[in-house]
Order: sequence, then structure tokens, then C-alpha cells
Amino acid sequence: MKYAKMLGSAVLVLLLASCDQEIDNWLSRNHSDMQFSDIPEYIKLDEDHPDDVALNFSWCAAHDYGNDYITVYKYQFSVDGSAAEDIVEYEDDGKFSRSYTNAEMQQMLVEHFGQMTSSPCKVIITVTASFEGPQMKVPDVSTASFTVKTYGPKQFLADQLFVDGTAVADGRAELSKSDDDMVYTGTMHLKPGKINFPVIYADEQNAVGPLNADEAITTGDMPCVITDEAKANSWVITEEDNYRVNINLRAKTVRILAAGALVEADQMFLAGSATGGEQIEVQQTLENENLYAWRGELKAGQLYIPLTYNEAQEMSIVPQEADNHAIADGTSASFALAQTTKTNQRYWTIPADGTYRIVVNVAEKTIIIYSPATDLKNKTVSYNNTTIGKNPYTQEVVKLWMWGSFNSFAHDTGFAENCDDQEKNIADGYQEAYTLKQSLANPNVFVYKGAILPRETAAIGGDNPKGAVKFCVSNHNNNVYAYGSTADAKRNDHNGFVEVTNSTPQGLVEGQGDNRYAFFLLPENCNFVVVDIEKLTVTFATK
Repeated sequence: MKYAKMLGSAVLVLLLASCDQEIDNWLSRNHSDMQFSDIPEYIKLDEDHPDDVALNFSWCAAHDYGNDYITVYKYQFSVDGSAAEDIVEYEDDGKFSRSYTNAEMQQMLVEHFGQMTSSPCKVIITVTASFEGPQMKVPDVSTASFTVKTYGPKQFLADQLFVDGTAVADGRAELSKSDDDMVYTGTMHLKPGKINFPVIYADEQNAVGPLNADEAITTGDMPCVITDEAKANSWVITEEDNYRVNINLRAKTVRILAAGALVEADQMFLAGSATGGEQIEVQQTLENENLYAWRGELKAGQLYIPLTYNEAQEMSIVPQEADNHAIADGTSASFALAQTTKTNQRYWTIPADGTYRIVVNVAEKTIIIYSPATDLKNKTVSYNNTTIGKNPYTQEVVKLWMWGSFNSFAHDTGFAENCDDQEKNIADGYQEAYTLKQSLANPNVFVYKGAILPRETAAIGGDNPKGAVKFCVSNHNNNVYAYGSTADAKRNDHNGFVEVTNSTPQGLVEGQGDNRYAFFLLPENCNFVVVDIEKLTVTFATK
């Protein structure tokens, strides 16, 4: 932390000065007269009493070395994890105390240090006493830390999340986190009645509910708000059934689907005259088990999507409206399920021969049919291809390569991609086994799903990181267009590293600049990586 770095620098200066002056540091190393008093471990700021004192503390004077010494006190107020500058004051009037009201603390934490409202943070207070006199004295440093909880709008955050209400047949129950720490799911039996989702976050008792009281559930994602549990509204369940619940705190949505609305399928196919009379399988995507996608040639004609379940094709995906056969070109639309024997009456009409992309989300019961006019395109990047000496060099991104210390720079044999000179061999660190494949559902999404990624240690410049990785658009050298982490890095100066500890999406920085020296440190047992080069995020997880 910043104050610790400053202390280290001060000690170094004193050590360098020891060649000319004797340092008496016995007292500072073995005793400190400067102690804090009256600092609590936890403070909850009170919005209703902004002028009341929230924190009042003092410290005693440092050791008195006599009149030959001048003692200077430096006071620092900082917040753990904040990038904002510390609040620094020098105390020379002998008033060894500080006092802050609720409003003053709130303003410092939220406006200066950038902390979230209605959330706890760790505050660090440091007082450093420096001594100037005949001999050099090691500074006396005292530090205190405590937790402060701000007030204001509630955050969509949870330590635990539950389902409750008169509709919950078996009583209040806790929901489980999905691979995304901000998404909670559960399957339960519900009866007619009301339902909302209590949340425990820090010392708060909140609940997720609809904006308005007693809203009826829909089959899509429903917007939600978070309030005190006692003030929370509820959704209304009208039919008894088994339901699948999904609460996305990041998107601020809730989805409650009855089992009868769930799509059950072992396999999915395209059928109808648009496929030429043959069924074509639609594959489940690597990035999302609820997402199925296909891209290929269709003819003008009828299209429906039969589902194979328990070796039978009794049900098919068809348009939501029975008398509407038009595709919502490039737009997400709800679909319905119908008996496969009825698909001669309920189908989509493909308007013309061409290349189409079809994406089906069985959890949300939506389908997107992209025509050649609306189909998603590969991203094109431009950079200086030093391998073949071409600048600018443009390239469509159809695959991503991992590169870093994680595999100790092992590489495949063969020739480099995207190089006119085929005598160029694959560079160190690039292996086909650790590439990310382009999703059929979205060409801007790239996925690795397979064996657990290695986390080896190897030198990168002057560093020796364990499990470091970035993502490159080609394998011909390390001077290539890349997607690195948000860590501070500078070419020929220093590398940067972001340690990944959970499946929360991480930010990416793209280009051929200093971002090439900014890496992620892989979490343990990671075998699933999703990179979105449009949203510039990457998710590391275990599947």
C-alpha cells in the first residue's frame, strides 16, 4: 500500500545516510510511544444524522528526544484498494486528534476515494513521526485499520440470496451461485401466491423485487430493483408448477419460468423445405449450454426446428404467433413449442436462398435468424506485421492464441499463420491445443473448453510470473495484435499482471501497444475461457 511504500523509502534514505551519520534506531525498533485510542472496528454511517460525529480518535505524542530534536507528524487517511490519492496532512500544533461527521466521512469515501454507496470498505489511518536532530532516528509509525459502511443507494450485491414468499411451497430457501458470481439460480415448486428474493449483504437485509407491487411474471427477463426487505415488492405466481429461477444481479433482471415452458432436448435440428428436405443438426455452443447455433446455406422455403428428446421428435420450435411466418431478421424473437405433426401449419418462411445464421436460446425461449443482410461479421484488425514487413496489415479475427508463461513457452512445429512467407515457423509459446475457437452464435466470442490449463513459471522480461497469459490474433511472433489485461504495463520498462481469483469477467485492452505486456494470471483448475472482443471482456472458469 502507498503508506508502506513511503515508509520503505524513508528507511532506505536513512540507511544511505548512515555512511555519514550514526543512526540510533534502538528505541524505534523496540518501543513506540505513539498509540491510537478510541478507534472502533466497524462504523456504519448514519444518513439520517449527517452532522453527528461518526469517528473521533486521538493519538499520543511520539518519544521525546529532547530540545535538540524537532518532531514532525504526518497524518494519512487512505482506503484499501482505492486508486485515489491518500489524504495527507502535517500536524504541527500539537492537536493529536481527528473528528469526522457522518456527512464528512460519506463525502470522503464516495466522492474522493470512489467507494460504492451502501457498501463496506477498509479505511487505513497512518501517523508517521519523523525526527530531525544531531543523530538520525528511524521514523515512528503507527497504523490503524477499520471498516466503514457508507449509506445511499443500495448495490446489486449479495453475500447470500434466497427465495421467499407465500408462493414458495417449501418455505424460504437459499439460491446457488452459477459460474458467474453475479448470477443465482434454483429450481423449486411454487404455488399461487407472491414471491421475491431476500438478500444478505454485509449487515443489510435487502430483497430483490419488481418496481411495482404485485407484478405478474412473464416468460422473459423481468427488470428488478433492490430495497430494504421490509419494503420490497413481489411478483405474483398464478399457477402451481415447478419453476426455474434466474437472478442476474449484473443485468438487474429476474427470470421465473415454469417447467412447462422449459425446452427439453437431447438434440436440435433444422427441418423443412428450406433445408432441402434433410434435417441439419444445430450444435450446442461451448460458451453457453443453453445456446444452440448454426450457420450455413438455406433455400427459400419453410423452416421449423424439431427437438429430439428421449429418442423421439414429438415437439418442435416454431414461431410464437401461429399465423406469422416471417423471420424477425437479425432480431431476437420469442418462440413457441408445437407438436411436430403440426409444423405444416406453423413454420418460418426463409425469403431467399443464402447463408443464414440461427441462434436459439432454450433458457430464454428466444431465436435469432440472421439473413445474409444482417449476419454478424468477423472483426477486422489492422497492425504492423513485422514478420512480413507489411504495415498496415489487416486481418479478420477467426481464432485467438494464448501466449505467456503458462505453458513455459512450448510451441508446435509447422508454419506460422497470416504470413506470406511460409518459411516462418510458429513462434515460441504458441500451441494449437491452447487456442480459442470462434463461436457460431457470435463471431466476436472465442472459447477454450478442454483440459485444465497449465500454470507454469517462466521468465517474461525481468519477471518470472506463474500462469501468465494474453490473447493474440496470430502465432507468427509476439509483436502481434493482442488482447491484454488492464494492468499497468510499458514496453521495455515493466510488465503488468492481473491475478484472477474467480469467474467474474475481466476487462481487456486491445492493440499492438503496451497492452502486449499486460497479462492475466490464470486461476487454479481453469479449463474454460471466454473472450469477447466486442465487449472486451474475458472470463476464466472451471467447467
